[in-house]
Amino acid sequence: MMEIVLIDMFKVPSEAREIFLERARQVQGFIKTLPGFVEGFLYEQRDATGSQHQVLTIAVWETEEAFENAKRTVGARDQQQGINRQEAIKQLGIELTRAIYTRAPY
Repeated sequence: MMEIVLIDMFKVPSEAREIFLERARQVQGFIKTLPGFVEGFLYEQRDATGSQHQVLTIAVWETEEAFENAKRTVGARDQQQGINRQEAIKQLGIELTRAIYTRAPY
């Protein structure tokens, strides 16, 4: 069976790093309780100038169905809490690149 891997790459200005990481931890704490979540990791690298951080978040889901259900659940939770992630990212000057992969052992 193919697992689904969500990889988000964020370019985060240093001045937005702390609030970004706090919000990321809140979301990660929630998604790891959802059905079908396998594992997740956060990787961080500061650029040579120290003015920006690259942060990768990786979440692995058992199936595409589990991943789609998680997206809906997180979206509904955001709506209930009045959170607009795209707007928050924009306001903090963060750039996001998202990729979705399948994963299988070999």
